[in-house]
Amino acid sequence: MAHKLRDLLAPVKSLLGGTVAFMAGNSLLGVILPLRMEAEAYPVALTGAIMAAYYLGLALGGVKCKHVILRIGHIRAFSTFAALTAAICLAYAFFFNPAAWVILRLVNGFCIAGMTTSIESWLNDRSSNETRGRVLGYYMLTFYLAIALGQTLVNTAPVAGSDLLMMSAALIGLSLVPIALTTLGEPNLGELRVLNVKELFEASRVGVVGAGVAGILVGSFYALGIVFARQIGLSVTEAALFMSTVVLGGLSFQVPIGILADRFDRRIVMSCMLIAVGVSWGLLSKSISNGVPLIALMLMALTFGGAISSVYPLCVAQTFDRLDRRYYVAASGRLLMVYSIGATIGPLLASALMSLYGPFSFFLFESAIAIAYALFVLVSVKAGPELPADGREKFVPLPDISPVAMGLDPRTEPDPSEPDAGLTPVRKSAVDR
Repeated sequence: MAHKLRDLLAPVKSLLGGTVAFMAGNSLLGVILPLRMEAEAYPVALTGAIMAAYYLGLALGGVKCKHVILRIGHIRAFSTFAALTAAICLAYAFFFNPAAWVILRLVNGFCIAGMTTSIESWLNDRSSNETRGRVLGYYMLTFYLAIALGQTLVNTAPVAGSDLLMMSAALIGLSLVPIALTTLGEPNLGELRVLNVKELFEASRVGVVGAGVAGILVGSFYALGIVFARQIGLSVTEAALFMSTVVLGGLSFQVPIGILADRFDRRIVMSCMLIAVGVSWGLLSKSISNGVPLIALMLMALTFGGAISSVYPLCVAQTFDRLDRRYYVAASGRLLMVYSIGATIGPLLASALMSLYGPFSFFLFESAIAIAYALFVLVSVKAGPELPADGREKFVPLPDISPVAMGLDPRTEPDPSEPDAGLTPVRKSAVDR
């Protein structure tokens, strides 16, 4: 077993090492910035707008950074994006004003999309059809643990100083070392089939709308969760623990949710997860007003994190069930675009509500979005039966805050037996979409 694991990870260990460094640095930055803005008494709406710019950059990067990689190669592209991101980390301290920070966050998101695209396309190229699923699993583990690690590093220095920004820059800079030293050949980023959003929506309304909802829920939480935690009275240490617990909840729920999604109607499973978002936030709100112990707060945060992180991969599985296999990669790109748009809108809406009605409106916002979409999904259940189990693709856990991890999804391997020319992307009955 150990020998097999070593053989599996040996070709990609440098890529995973680079992922740990830059994701830890980037997640630390995502905690520092809202805390700095809180310390400077920035309005919550302004904080939300600045943090939302990151997701807009992520969306643009998901579309455009591939051209940069194709032009100059993976190693040089990754090095360029990493150097820019490290410089941006330091620039936040020099240009401490809202307009500059919006631009820096936008470029920051674009660069992270480029770095992630480089790593994930490389991982995909170095994995065989038989090992892609397992490589994706280890990548997910690395991804989530690196985010949780980065968030806890906020406790190592005062937020008001520049030490944490320098630490973030150093971590992102260190990600260059394993990538620059790798002897791996550069992968091919070929052109993909095009599938527009209208066609995708006609194939799976539940999947497309759900991708946007997942973006709203996840984007608003990662942008403003630390602000919310501070406003309800948690210390910086407790707020960082709260954020890390949500991240680890997202990791721990993926496998059990996948088992349920392959056994039962995925729309029902998705509705249960959305209702769990609403209920966990409601319990959290009630508990905070009653002075709940920190351990109970963390358990509810774990449930919330698992629930919101399950929505996006469930939407992907629901959509794939209704498409020809050769459209999977194109569909994943469109779903990620919709997700990124939702993640840009979410912080803007949530921060506006928080500025008007206080921190507890964050509960209401997340809960209302989740419950409303759960009702939308349940209505689709009444429209027709779910596809039979033998006609569905297997659920695959996915990191919901990664722009291009779908390249590693074993479901996206094209079926060579299928002809290429002009077929409708809808594969199965679209009665229940």
